[in-house]
Amino acid sequence: MERPVKDGILYVQHCKFGKRSWRKVRAQLFAASPSGVARMEKFDVRDDGTVLEKTSLRRCARRVIRLSDCVSVGPAGTESCPKATAAFYLNTTEKSYVLAAEQRDEWIAQLCQLAFQGAKETAESSARPQPSPAVPMEENSLYSSWQDLTEFPVLVVRTDAATRCGLHGHYLLSALPQSLTLKDAQSRQPLLTWPYPFLRKFGQDQTVFSFEAGRRSDSGEGTFTFSTPRAPELSRAVAAAIACQQQGKDAPDPRLFCPLDPQLSGQGPEPQQWGPGAED
Repeated sequence: MERPVKDGILYVQHCKFGKRSWRKVRAQLFAASPSGVARMEKFDVRDDGTVLEKTSLRRCARRVIRLSDCVSVGPAGTESCPKATAAFYLNTTEKSYVLAAEQRDEWIAQLCQLAFQGAKETAESSARPQPSPAVPMEENSLYSSWQDLTEFPVLVVRTDAATRCGLHGHYLLSALPQSLTLKDAQSRQPLLTWPYPFLRKFGQDQTVFSFEAGRRSDSGEGTFTFSTPRAPELSRAVAAAIACQQQGKDAPDPRLFCPLDPQLSGQGPEPQQWGPGAED
């Protein structure tokens, strides 16, 4: 029988109609083994706040997050958290989570070890001298880097413009070289596109990214707001793409929107203008 490497209480943030709330859960972390993959399992607790007995965990609702799907883990800046807890984010290829725990750093460290240890070992192994193949080959450091740096899982925050366009729930927002593109989270098919010259302004604050679209965009004019723990990275990606358009370049240098120092990532910029009268 598998034994969890970490077991404790977490709080999961939910956002509905722009209002945030926390649900108390019991979480268990499991390392990869012949019996199962590395994962987090979440269980609801009783209404009175008492934890379900271990013998009851099999019978209660269980939610599983595969850590092989994990993209990033880290502190979530300043969040209004339950008492004596601190927030952190867990981004996967399918969904973004904002969690809170009393021992946040321990949870982050354990998640990173389980999710990324395999990747670290692979990198270390590739750094060791290897027998020369018949045809010399080099690793392509740019492979998949553009999508990794410019595609962000987001949750729509209700606004008049979002309601008019029928947007709700989770999507992927891509900061492409020529435009912002909203994609279906499952099929990754484009749903809406906002060319940068049609954006009047944009900005971010902690875990929220927002922009104002002009009337010439497909969606019509209005403000669109998205919740994402990677709001600072998304804002920098948009700023870098716009700067490259202004300079006549095809695509921005990915280093322009690499993550900042964690101590600075919570300081969102003021909304930035795309250009005086560019849209109108």
